[in-house]
Amino acid sequence: MRKTAMKRLVGCALALALIHGSVVADDWSPDDDTFDPTIQSVVIGDRSWIGDPSPFVHLGLSRTGYTYVASVAYDGFDPSVQISLLVPTKPGETTPPAGGMLMVNQTQALELIKAFEAGLKAEPNDKDQRIPIKTAMEQADWALTFASDENRRFLQLEHRSKDKTDTYRLSSNASKKLLGAIKHSLEKLEEKTGGESR
Repeated sequence: MRKTAMKRLVGCALALALIHGSVVADDWSPDDDTFDPTIQSVVIGDRSWIGDPSPFVHLGLSRTGYTYVASVAYDGFDPSVQISLLVPTKPGETTPPAGGMLMVNQTQALELIKAFEAGLKAEPNDKDQRIPIKTAMEQADWALTFASDENRRFLQLEHRSKDKTDTYRLSSNASKKLLGAIKHSLEKLEEKTGGESR
């Protein structure tokens, strides 16, 4: 039942963020490293994306997607930070070919923040590693991984299933913006719950 509920939540998040529209946020840049909670949505290409998204590249598709982060309180789950990874469709596609969602409670969010901060401080030639990410869905296999290319360091969110591995690569600046979004949503979550972690 939790698996079915999670699939519905992922579908809702994808539908919510892949809205065609004309809402514009001034001065949004894919290279910006600062999360701005006052941005309601941005137009990138022919689509509107909710919030101040961080761009990533889905390595299997070589397609750029965007994040959406929010604090949520769904029935059957701890109050959580929801991190959606949204890959846009192309003409002829009826559903996104990739994408996913992590829901992390307050304790798990703090662990994820520490892992992101450590990854951002690492040097490009530091040994790559795979750091498992604990989420609300215990059977989901998410991890933070790292890669280097031409003396640049990338952080990657990786999801493994029995059929495939999806890797979502973020630049250093995109990772910093995503980290800011996670911290902001965690603060909102703590305001709602009185700072109590579960």
